[in-house]
Amino acid sequence: MSADFPLQLRRCTLERDFGNARLDLEVRYKNSSPRPLSMQAPDVRLVNGAGKEVPPFILPVERPPSIEAQTTGDVRLRFWLEKADLAGPLTLEIRGQKLEVKNGTALDLEKLENAKPKVWTSAAWAL
Repeated sequence: MSADFPLQLRRCTLERDFGNARLDLEVRYKNSSPRPLSMQAPDVRLVNGAGKEVPPFILPVERPPSIEAQTTGDVRLRFWLEKADLAGPLTLEIRGQKLEVKNGTALDLEKLENAKPKVWTSAAWAL
């Protein structure tokens, strides 16, 4: 992937938690804005194939990551997925930039071992 892209996928880590899963996205984002960007809604959203926003996974003690103005940074974004979210594509949207983090191929949550993280470095997730 070219360095010209303002939004790049580094790594996806999916960890099953019984009927749900936590998704950690590691992305690089170029913040060309004159102000810092706090990596949370409404500026940052993960949307499933049905067009529904996937909720972020934020612990009360954690502050959302941010990227300073006029800089490029690597951040980890966390989301809480339901089984249905894995049936189709997942798209990360940051201030109008869109990045496919999972393609349209369905992934069966039941085939993932509980609490054993699975890592991908592209949108082509397969077990």
